[in-house]
Amino acid sequence: MSELMKKIEFLWGTPIFFTRGREQKLQSFGTFSEEESPFLHAPFLNRKLMEQCARQSLPVIYKDEYQMYFICVKAREGFYLIGPVCTGELDYVQLHRFQKAYHIPEGEENCPMRTTLLRMLTFAGFLYELEFETAVDIAALFEINALGNRSNGLEEEQIQEIHPFEEEHYHHTYQEECFVMECVRGGRASEAQQRMSMIMDGTGSHTKKQTAYYKNVAIAFVALSAREAIAGGASPVRVLRMSDVYMGRIDRAGSPEGLTEWSCKAVYEFARVVAGMKSGRISTSYTEQCKEYIHRNYQRKIHLEDVAEAIGISQGHLSRVFHQDMGMSVQDYIQKFRVERAANLLRYSQASLSEISNLMCFHSQSHFGSVFKRYMNMTPKQYRDRYKESGFMSRNEA
Repeated sequence: MSELMKKIEFLWGTPIFFTRGREQKLQSFGTFSEEESPFLHAPFLNRKLMEQCARQSLPVIYKDEYQMYFICVKAREGFYLIGPVCTGELDYVQLHRFQKAYHIPEGEENCPMRTTLLRMLTFAGFLYELEFETAVDIAALFEINALGNRSNGLEEEQIQEIHPFEEEHYHHTYQEECFVMECVRGGRASEAQQRMSMIMDGTGSHTKKQTAYYKNVAIAFVALSAREAIAGGASPVRVLRMSDVYMGRIDRAGSPEGLTEWSCKAVYEFARVVAGMKSGRISTSYTEQCKEYIHRNYQRKIHLEDVAEAIGISQGHLSRVFHQDMGMSVQDYIQKFRVERAANLLRYSQASLSEISNLMCFHSQSHFGSVFKRYMNMTPKQYRDRYKESGFMSRNEA
């Protein structure tokens, strides 16, 4: 059974855990890394799912307040726990809230697997039938878990809710687009590439019909990135030449994977050109490595000794070289970088001031406010009130 479950886990696409009792350790089947699984860090979630599953006759499909789904299937000697998965787009702040709620260690916000509600229902029914050799009616499973309005059978709107990705493509939000463009204009190459990768990974299923949609998204982002690179100070001639090159590569790409690769590379290169223009002078490789370390780890506590050790030089030498190249200390650069990231969130997200303060790793909200004012000459609230676009709404608000 273990080997079979390993194959099932691989086909499903996310870790599956098994427990023989509510207080027993979780057993995984080893196909995926489980480090960020809520089941390992939030025992209250496990108890909630297993208690509900013990009470009802069919598997549990639970949707939490963060738009994540979890599955619990009763077995002969325990329970299977599966998740999280989601059916729609999740922005950076939503992912952070989700991770914090389930005590997942800080790190890159990796979006869980996107799938359809129909696939969840089918998979839960399959596991149950495999265990008890009893077929599960999908409509009954939908009904018992209160996944839509209760009525006589499934209405048309409920059917559409069950398979949203079969009817429409995933569309990235305007906020996500603005995040990428801010990164390009600011010369933040790694962050631009990471954001772009998240957007392309969630664009849709890899079907022939959707390859054209991937291509349209990729072309649009190359055009927008070229414009933002010029606005950020890059040479128009160089940018237009790069744009022609990447447009050609995208046009020749024949798969969603290829289109994703070239669009992410294009966004990264446009931002890198801006970064080169903004520097105004050539920095040492040590300074660039230090900046790259900060860009990757600014949401964690950063100590000079950690940066120096990662680069392979002494703290004193790093401090001298960095100040010579950048005209500021490493700690001042960290604070300035965090304030810039905070300004983006204030402008383009619904996150509260305390959430942004925590995300940017400030000691407290008051510390965040004082540092932000030092660089921006206004408080975080004043900045949000002045610059937040009225047109930024979540999909649920639109």
